[in-house]
Amino acid sequence: MVAAADFDEVVDVVAIGYGFAGACAAITAHDGGASVIILEKMPHGGGNSRVSAGQGFVALPGDQAIQDLVNWLDAMCLQTTPRDVLEAFARGTRDLPPFLRSLGGEFSVPKTKMLTGRYPSAVKGPNFPEIATTRPMFDKRCLEGPDDVPPSRRLWELFSKAVAGRGINVRYQTPATDLIRDDNGSIVGVSAAAGGKTIRIGARKGVVMSCGGFIANPAMRWDYAAPKPLKFAGNPGNTGDGIGMAIRAGADLWHMTRTSTFIGFQSPDYEAAFCIFFPGPGFIWVDKYGRRYIDETSVELHDFDRVFGYIDPDKVEFPRIPTWGIFDEETRNGGALTWPIAGYNRETYRWSDDNSVELEKGWIRRAETIEALAEITNIDERTLTETLGRYNSGCASGIDPEFGRPGETLKTLEPPYYAIELHPVALNTQGGAKRDAAARVIDTRGQPIPGLYSAGEFGSIWGHLYPGGGNITEAMVFGRIAGQSILARSA
Repeated sequence: MVAAADFDEVVDVVAIGYGFAGACAAITAHDGGASVIILEKMPHGGGNSRVSAGQGFVALPGDQAIQDLVNWLDAMCLQTTPRDVLEAFARGTRDLPPFLRSLGGEFSVPKTKMLTGRYPSAVKGPNFPEIATTRPMFDKRCLEGPDDVPPSRRLWELFSKAVAGRGINVRYQTPATDLIRDDNGSIVGVSAAAGGKTIRIGARKGVVMSCGGFIANPAMRWDYAAPKPLKFAGNPGNTGDGIGMAIRAGADLWHMTRTSTFIGFQSPDYEAAFCIFFPGPGFIWVDKYGRRYIDETSVELHDFDRVFGYIDPDKVEFPRIPTWGIFDEETRNGGALTWPIAGYNRETYRWSDDNSVELEKGWIRRAETIEALAEITNIDERTLTETLGRYNSGCASGIDPEFGRPGETLKTLEPPYYAIELHPVALNTQGGAKRDAAARVIDTRGQPIPGLYSAGEFGSIWGHLYPGGGNITEAMVFGRIAGQSILARSA
């Protein structure tokens, strides 16, 4: 058996990863009387949570709302997540407003909608199915605070203040390297790297894996994600370290191919990419051969893994990677082409309001003629001329003959033309260790691994189509469930 003497120190709970999930698990366990250490590999906390949009949702009162929400999520996940897990999530959303209020924050319905008048956006339709119901299921919420502070930053400041105020021990630049098991296979501690040496921390009650996904691991992105190559816009620290630890502990995996993927631009100057949003309808997307391939206003903003994942079976290639966004002067002057609310780069770079700085940098390219546009995009001029001609004819008639784009979004493209190279850009991955309704990690035989729990993006519950706000909500809900389950477990 593993004895206390085998560890450098021993606490009740170790949380691996300090984002919203780790913070909620640590706060809940601490407030229940447990001693807690949080291990964080980066020099700062927050993970992907801190650079997300920061919006979540809360189930409306009544059992019917829970049932409707579970049915909807079950369809979105293509029945890959057990219904009792979805029900635990749905019911747990109702606890978030009082929990956040106890920390000093108000989780309320925002006064204005995000991304109004921008493309892509959160849309409904055949690409993002709803369960037919006449009853509302939930409210979208965010933490109240100053308009100039992104909602996710407000949440992070609330959680980090709560963690610091409780004196919870956070070890930065201390990545976990392995889980420690006793002779019975129970998880009793964590090995970590600190100051050039390995330390061993015992966990009397349990370990919470809140260490995020693998979005910054190129090999894992290539192996698991549908579009190739896939760029990332999230936390560079999310390199999938926990996947190997969980596998070695006997954990089963799920949802490994699922991502929350946007359309975006990769600058050579930044490790993370920028998510791109057009501030008006004066734009189209063309594949690398200069052909439109979709109604550009119909794609749900998180769902570009499916769009870019199309493979040409004859050429055995991804013809939509890269895509070129072609837009006009009015759109160029209509606002920044990125979304300042979300993405890792928002921490260090402010995109110019009229895109002029990015034009000077060469990130955006300008052409006075179709011939010049073909040259700067390396697309066949005849194909590009035909594509723009068909699209502009549709604008003149008010009917898009190719993809049925709504007439009110059709806007003739005239010179000068602007172009930006676009790729699939994932903010986060969903895959990791499978968990049950009590946030316990499940092994390959379908049994919980004693002492091991998970929350948040690491082994997310989202199995196919991603509901906006789902990851943030899940991080908080299952962070709290993990903390509560650990408290209920005998040491």
